[in-house]
Amino acid sequence: MANAVDEKRPESGVGSAFGQFVAAIGHAGRSGIRRLGAWNRSAGAGESGLARLVEMHALQSAADAFVTVALAGSLFFSVPTHQARTRVGLYLLIAMAPFAVVAPLLGPLLDRFQHGRRIALAATMVVRATLALVIGHALAGNNLSTAETLALYPAALGVLVAQKTYTIARSATVPRLLPQELTLVQANSRLTLVGVFAPGIGAAVALAVIKTGGHHWALRLAAAVYIAAAVYALRLPRWADGGKEVRANESRLKLASPLKLGQPDGEVAAALRSAAALRWLGGFLLFFGAFVVQEHSIGGMPKAVALAALAVGIGVGNFTGTLIGARLSKVGVASPRLGALLLTVTAAVAVFTALDFGLLSVFAIAVVSSATAAITKLSLDATIQRRVDESVRTSAFARSETTMQLSWVVGGAIGILLPTNPALGFLIAAAVLTAAIFASLAKRPEVRAPAR
Repeated sequence: MANAVDEKRPESGVGSAFGQFVAAIGHAGRSGIRRLGAWNRSAGAGESGLARLVEMHALQSAADAFVTVALAGSLFFSVPTHQARTRVGLYLLIAMAPFAVVAPLLGPLLDRFQHGRRIALAATMVVRATLALVIGHALAGNNLSTAETLALYPAALGVLVAQKTYTIARSATVPRLLPQELTLVQANSRLTLVGVFAPGIGAAVALAVIKTGGHHWALRLAAAVYIAAAVYALRLPRWADGGKEVRANESRLKLASPLKLGQPDGEVAAALRSAAALRWLGGFLLFFGAFVVQEHSIGGMPKAVALAALAVGIGVGNFTGTLIGARLSKVGVASPRLGALLLTVTAAVAVFTALDFGLLSVFAIAVVSSATAAITKLSLDATIQRRVDESVRTSAFARSETTMQLSWVVGGAIGILLPTNPALGFLIAAAVLTAAIFASLAKRPEVRAPAR
């Protein structure tokens, strides 16, 4: 009887509470996943194929984060600052050259390739998976020599080029998967939101993997995720390729003046100048900010805290800017004035950071610059949708993405070449943004881009 009584005795209060807590966490996680899935498939995105594109983008963004964390920890910031600056500078300098070839060749190649969109997207994943394995195999050996370390740069360069090629190919695919219930800016805001959260999760997982298994295991995991994303790309609906009729009507845009950044429509060019200036600032802050924070104490805070504030600020700004941009129903109508306003706010915060360099100002510039960049990017998308004829809209998106990516690379290159003087660096950033304000308000013709 005693044993029977013992068997029926309830669990202790601590064990029961812990079990209930675990069960609640599991239920909340399952509920959250179901809600995310329902949100992703809403407004016709499930039927049009946009939902699958968003899922593919989440996977590849997480894999990019694995590679970025592994490279940052193994090649760039595992050495003294002056050596890291040289390595990052070499990386960005080499990375600028291929875009002169990629930009003019990619669009015509995709248009001539019968299944260009899906296979091009999958190819960028497979290339990155292969290169991640190559880099991971090299890093599996300890104490790389200088020659062996430099030999990794072509592989790292290939990853970067594949990333930018993916961005252009994805932008050309989105209009073809757009459901009737969504605008192009709303569809791109979904991709942007996923592009904020997925890398954060991926970076956390990568850090845990590196801690337990090393950098090479993070790169191997990245390769596996890239392959999964490639499968998603191949399973996109067939209309992502467009068909013969769509491809026949997708003429190439005429090349405009340098001030218009290759865009024949004046309003699109003005929006692109604002967005490109803020993307330049993003590349500048990523590298200049990282080196400044490493060399200068911020209010006596440890370097890890300052770097975390910079990273968290960028994430918060991206999320906030995406939400604001998606909710501005007429974000493309006054895009030149909107761009000038956002540039002015960001320039003011850059001046504040230069004059009072501290934890608060670093966090503020990270939040404001990433938020304004997200809003101007959505504004640019809406302007292209409204101003550019559908027959050449894909080419307009491809050209704008190339300009944006080049701006980021140039900003990063300048960021590592400058001395790590906070006042000098942020004043230069403010000066560049001020010049961009006048460029964004340059007089433009009030006509639409020609269809041919």
